[in-house]
Amino acid sequence: MGMGGTQRSAKFAKYLMEFGWNPIVLTVKDVNYYAIDESLLGDVANREIIRTESLDPLRILARLRKQGDKSGRNSKADSSKGHSKISSFLNKVISGWLLIPDSKILWLPFLIPGAIRQIKKHKIKVVYTTSPPHSAHLGGVILKILTKVKLVADFRDDWTGGESQPSPSLFHDFINRLMEKIVLKKADVVLSMCESLTANLQRKSGDNFNTSKFRTITNGYDAEDFSALLDLPMEEKFTITHCGSISRVSNPDPFLQAVQKLFHEYPELKGKVQIQFFGTDLFGDLQAMLNQYSLHSFIQPIKYLPHKQALKKVMKSHLLLLTIFKKTNEEIITSKVFEYFASGKPILLVSGEGEVARQIKFMKRGKVIPNDNIDGIKEAILEYYQKFKNKQLKFEKPLSTKQFDRAILTKELAETFSDVVKQGED
Repeated sequence: MGMGGTQRSAKFAKYLMEFGWNPIVLTVKDVNYYAIDESLLGDVANREIIRTESLDPLRILARLRKQGDKSGRNSKADSSKGHSKISSFLNKVISGWLLIPDSKILWLPFLIPGAIRQIKKHKIKVVYTTSPPHSAHLGGVILKILTKVKLVADFRDDWTGGESQPSPSLFHDFINRLMEKIVLKKADVVLSMCESLTANLQRKSGDNFNTSKFRTITNGYDAEDFSALLDLPMEEKFTITHCGSISRVSNPDPFLQAVQKLFHEYPELKGKVQIQFFGTDLFGDLQAMLNQYSLHSFIQPIKYLPHKQALKKVMKSHLLLLTIFKKTNEEIITSKVFEYFASGKPILLVSGEGEVARQIKFMKRGKVIPNDNIDGIKEAILEYYQKFKNKQLKFEKPLSTKQFDRAILTKELAETFSDVVKQGED
């Protein structure tokens, strides 16, 4: 049984039955989230999905919004704008300060009884939890204690010490570290999406000897998502595309500075280079940066697209942009990175060193330029444009990075489940 809901877990649920495991997904009912992609539900079609209630403020807000829409009290635009502001307040104040480790802790009173019913009904042997939200792992620990199921805890991001899940005070940090250590101790297997995070979680657990308990299964790409996109014609203009959310750890400011400098030195490129961002502006400052650097006429405001439409834009592009702005050693490697690899297109990574930079260099799939090297970023863009102009821009064969295929990665997860069940029988 899996608890949570992300692209990673949805793809696992999609392929697990091919390897002898029947997943039952337990998640929360609709919440007032910043982006919802209904198209991804196709990945879990014909899988049993159980949705429970929650006291999460964003769930309550979603219910109020639905009731308001039914009553027709507000226009859709006004309602969306108002609820967006409320959601932001709830995330920053309520979830950040009052709820530890996160607002989904208020899901547990509904999660636990719902999960116990399913465990008894289907004689479930393994519970798989994925985070963030990290409170899902706490639910897994409680279920392990109450029902003796095996627990596989999967970390997509670090819990403590990183930028993606900052603690607002020393007290919050202490409680988060305590909760994290309990989960790391109680879980039968701890998974993560890269080797450095796996090593970090093992270090924080204090369990330096049980190496088989800590395993790495990377994020990846689903070859089926690309099946109808492989023969798409490229854009006529030289096109740079960034897919994914803009946030404090994916700040495009250095890239935009470089583009401003490029257009200043080569004004003839203004009509020959197309730059597009697709995703959600969690940072809240992208439009202001475009105005600041006089790029608002050349780069359209960020637009959210369903997953397959975003992949279509990727496949029609000539250069893919990644920006990772790290202040800690935390590794942030989203599924987008592996879909970039799968596309075969060159990648421009604006970042310092890290796992993504090492992968790009090892696979010779693009350029890595530090955030503070504005001239280096500018020259990289210019070099790719000139190769495009001279018809010398080379692309790798799409889907050639087989090690990141979701089906192969799901096989590794299925083997992990089999291992923990076998351990319980020994």
